[in-house]
Amino acid sequence: MHQAELPDGSPVWVVTGYEAVTRLLADPRMSAAKADSTTGYRGKKLPPALDANLLNMDGEEHRRIRKLAAEAFAPRNHVAHEKMVVEAVSELVTALPANGEIDFMDGLCEPLPARVTGALLGLPREQLGAFRDASSLLLRLDSSPDSEETHKSMTTLLGLLSGVIADKRRAPGDDLLSAWIATRDGEDRLTENELMSLAFITIVGGFENTISVTAFALDELVRNHQAHAREILDRPDEFAKLIRQLIHEGSPMNYSLRRFPTADLEVNGVTIPRGHTVFLSLRSAHLDPAGVGKADLVFGYGRHYCLGAKLAELQAQHAARAVLHRYPHLGVIGPRADYRLRSSWLTYALAELRMIAA
Repeated sequence: MHQAELPDGSPVWVVTGYEAVTRLLADPRMSAAKADSTTGYRGKKLPPALDANLLNMDGEEHRRIRKLAAEAFAPRNHVAHEKMVVEAVSELVTALPANGEIDFMDGLCEPLPARVTGALLGLPREQLGAFRDASSLLLRLDSSPDSEETHKSMTTLLGLLSGVIADKRRAPGDDLLSAWIATRDGEDRLTENELMSLAFITIVGGFENTISVTAFALDELVRNHQAHAREILDRPDEFAKLIRQLIHEGSPMNYSLRRFPTADLEVNGVTIPRGHTVFLSLRSAHLDPAGVGKADLVFGYGRHYCLGAKLAELQAQHAARAVLHRYPHLGVIGPRADYRLRSSWLTYALAELRMIAA
């Protein structure tokens, strides 16, 4: 248990260790709703259409929207999703240089999630660049919520999303937005704002987190597991298991999104008052020997477990396989400690990834 401050000076509690982090992630008294803050927590000042998303709600409202949204990520859709990933990976890897120094961050890790998430949502291919540009600032989770740039990005993203949703209502396609528009649970269906917020968090989770996962897994694979990986390259189940292990070890998310206790909670002999801001350290949980062999927390745990976790894993797996197939002789450039990291205390993520292909 630690007391700390956010970059804006507001006080927070930080909880570390596998047992405490896992228990609190599953505790129904740990709310994700900002309305349960008693200390005036602000976070990002998103417009209502984006703020009312699954990451900012709990209780019956969260269960209702998650149930309607989860159908699109059901296991029966995994084959179609994998095909989408394979096509995007193949196109990007084919376009990379044949040898020499290769920028895998710019050429593969960053564009891949945008390509896959865009295809999944049904975003027009010619608008993907605009979506990526508008989203990139919002995904810098440590940036000022009040900056002119942030407001401009929000306005642009809202306009792009509302335009695509209107197009899908007129002419539905074989995509996630069309499925969400048609989804019903009896008489219940998603509202316009709920559609917008779901598309927003799909972009948030689908872009930045997947970049982090894919880049770290690829670097770790080439750096420390390349010989073994090439031995099992054509055994997909074994290869997928290896990538899952590397993602677990890398644990690119330092913390889960903030929580607010709805009652005073005692953790490790310390009382967290109701409504105080709490950050749960996922990375510390992964580094804790007490968590060995237990549930993985990379994509969350409990009721807020990431709906797109399988899709993120598929991208890391197929990106790594395609790179090893394309380049029989691949080496890293210097120690990982020399890499630039993304400027964020919430994540442990590479900002660059260059390798040498002979």
